[in-house]
Amino acid sequence: MTGVTPKDPWVYLNAFRRKGNSKSQHQANLSYERLEYLGDAVLGVLLAEYLFDKYPKGDEGYLTSMRSKVVSRKALNRIAEKMGISKWMSNSRRGGRGGHTSVPGNTLEALVGAVYADRGWKATRTFVFKHMIEKHVNINSVEREIVSYKSLLIEWVQKNKKRFDFVLQDEEGSQHRKRFVFKLLIDDKAVSEGSGPSKKTAEEAASKAACYELNIHRRGNKPSRSRRPQRKRPS
Repeated sequence: MTGVTPKDPWVYLNAFRRKGNSKSQHQANLSYERLEYLGDAVLGVLLAEYLFDKYPKGDEGYLTSMRSKVVSRKALNRIAEKMGISKWMSNSRRGGRGGHTSVPGNTLEALVGAVYADRGWKATRTFVFKHMIEKHVNINSVEREIVSYKSLLIEWVQKNKKRFDFVLQDEEGSQHRKRFVFKLLIDDKAVSEGSGPSKKTAEEAASKAACYELNIHRRGNKPSRSRRPQRKRPS
């Protein structure tokens, strides 16, 4: 799976160890969470290096967008499933109903952390580049994916030199069951509306509706580096 020979197999066992709430599990949980933290950081740097070398003409915005897509929860879960990581996980770590869980991706991050802790940078680089990215990630498909409609909308607004603003229209529900409704204005004209359990999800919903309304599609072109558009300041 990793392409490297372990020096300390127990480190890798901690990456797959079952989590629980009992006192006996506390140390195991701590080891797993520490490896996940380490793997997340190492994976981010290695992916930045991989994309930096692969796309010599890609600007900061493009490279950041690509990295975000590859390390998103959905993408990491998909890579983990392809690598067969779920087969090594106990049922309690595989997630809930319908498989909607970030646990496989989290475990993959812990595995990256385990390789780094056990074998160092060079071996981890080989694992991430050859056994993760090149084997299980279709970079061309990733390039066309839309992870954030809000980011796509901002690219379009930037390119067309327009102004945008999200206006809160409604906020209802109890503290733990909030519902937000945002209206999206472009050059002071209402274009779309979106709702969600958080301001972030409501803005994303409004952005998605606007992309469909304005027929905005990602064409796979690498965006040029320029300033981000400014939101309207309240008068």
